[in-house]
Amino acid sequence: MQAEDIDLVDQILGPAVAAQWVEPRPDISESAVPVGVAVVVESGSTSPVSDTVDASPKRRLRLPKRPRLPNPLAWALTGARHHRRAVGFAVGFAVGAVGCLAGLTAVATSVSGTYANRVVPGVHVGAVDLSGLSRDQVITKLQTSYAYLGQGKVTVTTPTGAATITYEELGRAPDVESMADLAMASGHTGNPIGDAIDILRGALNGPAVPVVVRIDPTAVATRVHQLAGNVVPPRDAQAWVQGGTFVDSSSAAGFGLDEAAISSAIVDHLTQPDAPASFQAGGAWVVLEPRVTEADAQAAIASAQKMLVDVKVIFAVSSPASGSSDTTSSTKSYTIKADAIVSWIVFDTDDDGRYVPRADPGRMQTYLADLAQQFRIAPVEPTIVFDSTGAPVGVNGGKAGLGLDAAATSRALAAYLDGLAAGQNQVFAIMGATSPISPTLTVDFLRGLVNIGSWTTVFYPDISNGNGANIRTPARLLNGQIVAPGQQFSFLQAVSPVDTAHGYTLGGVIQHGRSDHTGAMGGGICSASTTMFNAAARAGLQIDERHPHYYYIYRYPVGLDATVYSDGHDTWDMKWTNDTPNPIVIVASSTYGSTSTITIQLWSLPTGRTTTFSPEFKANVIRASDHTVYTTALPPGQKVRAEYPTDGFDTSRTRTVTDSTGAVIHTDTWTSHYTEVDGLLEIGA
Repeated sequence: MQAEDIDLVDQILGPAVAAQWVEPRPDISESAVPVGVAVVVESGSTSPVSDTVDASPKRRLRLPKRPRLPNPLAWALTGARHHRRAVGFAVGFAVGAVGCLAGLTAVATSVSGTYANRVVPGVHVGAVDLSGLSRDQVITKLQTSYAYLGQGKVTVTTPTGAATITYEELGRAPDVESMADLAMASGHTGNPIGDAIDILRGALNGPAVPVVVRIDPTAVATRVHQLAGNVVPPRDAQAWVQGGTFVDSSSAAGFGLDEAAISSAIVDHLTQPDAPASFQAGGAWVVLEPRVTEADAQAAIASAQKMLVDVKVIFAVSSPASGSSDTTSSTKSYTIKADAIVSWIVFDTDDDGRYVPRADPGRMQTYLADLAQQFRIAPVEPTIVFDSTGAPVGVNGGKAGLGLDAAATSRALAAYLDGLAAGQNQVFAIMGATSPISPTLTVDFLRGLVNIGSWTTVFYPDISNGNGANIRTPARLLNGQIVAPGQQFSFLQAVSPVDTAHGYTLGGVIQHGRSDHTGAMGGGICSASTTMFNAAARAGLQIDERHPHYYYIYRYPVGLDATVYSDGHDTWDMKWTNDTPNPIVIVASSTYGSTSTITIQLWSLPTGRTTTFSPEFKANVIRASDHTVYTTALPPGQKVRAEYPTDGFDTSRTRTVTDSTGAVIHTDTWTSHYTEVDGLLEIGA
């Protein structure tokens, strides 16, 4: 007992009783020691033992047995003593705890402040230590350390082969932002003591932040979709016409990529940080069924067979009654044979997805265009009215013609044939469509026209030109003709047929180097063709064909004549093309008298073209001689000039045509070789 305890007992119970509590008695028996609180002394020391007393013979210290006091008094004494002890302990503990807490808080605050805005010690991402780094430093270090995550490729197997996609295309990269956020959050909860404890614990065994991989699912889906074209397409069955009969082919399924499965596999694989730098994906196919099967093609052929019938087409025709302003109606009909219709049939998928036969409008219109030439009733062009200067200013008369409307007629035919394929009944005939053909010459058309090219040729009516008929007739036929933009003009076609019924007669022709003054129908017509050639050449038009005469005729410009000829085997024509954007009206006229002229003018909207010719020249000149012979074939004293002496020579003329800007449109060089012809005067003997 402590001294204060003895004093307390002495005060309460008196010195005698107190002495019994504190004085040990050397003869206290061993049995008085309570089990479990024995102290074993060995080698001058004591130590607690288990609650089983060691029975081995050792020297033991026996504690005095506590005297039993009356219960109230004992409890009072014991409680007072323990109360004082507890109060003292509590006060001391509280003061120490407060001091420790204050010290710990100060230390924790200091530690936490040291790593504010920095990664606490021990934090790492994979094998990358981030201790003490700022967020920007963390991002830089992670970008460098895990840059390899964006390097690699995926090999995708497609039905047609392999294709490669790089990791960069798929948006794969280290998610340094997320990893930096996780690293910075470790040990930064806002509780200084807790953070200090985490910092101390982390310094010994730092927390590991997981490696986070970023990948763009949209980029994956887009890139895989681009490979979706690498498919084995299905093969549709087909039907077609071959040699006038229907044939068909078989169908086959195809294979394409299962885009969703491949995209999902790529995303799942590349989100793993340990994904290799190269791996393969693919092999997930979808079956692509053909749209047209063999059964569909054969059913379409069966429907097409119903379309192979002869079709009668009727056209209504109206024409003025003879000697009256009234009109009469009639019809024209044509029968289109089944063997022509079979060439029109094609097979295709309709709007409902059915494979059906149909009549191709393009093929029908080509067929009907040929038919339209037989059906066409040409318009009657009005006559042109000229003013005092010779300019066309108006028209008189004229009548519209009638033509076959190929587009509307083909639609009617297609509707009928498609109906037959669908099972409808045949009819006797269908109505074709017609459309009026207006005359080309109108007052509005003539308004604004100018003379873009003209030429006049002098001629002398005699037997060599049918006394002028073979020159004036072409002028009459050419007058008022229209040459459309892009159309080619043929002189022989424009003035044919050359026969007596159309005003021609016999005239001169050069055969075997000699002149036959009445040896050809239409002889002398070359004055008209030469005049037309010079008008077109000076208009700056495209010249397609021109031939020089056998010998030079002095009435024509040197090197710019144009002969025409046809004997049924050989044909020499004079042709030009209207290469302007506007129609050209031919205005032709002739005069009468011993010295006559033919003039041809070409009228159109202004072209802005300028035409120049190289100068005339003659080379390799061969002089002709003149001879006189007497013949009994003529009356005595009568003179006939069989040939005029004409020198032979070579020449060429170059034409240059420019547009309004000075750009060259045409450059033509026409070369001519004229043969020398000796003169011959015949006198009757």
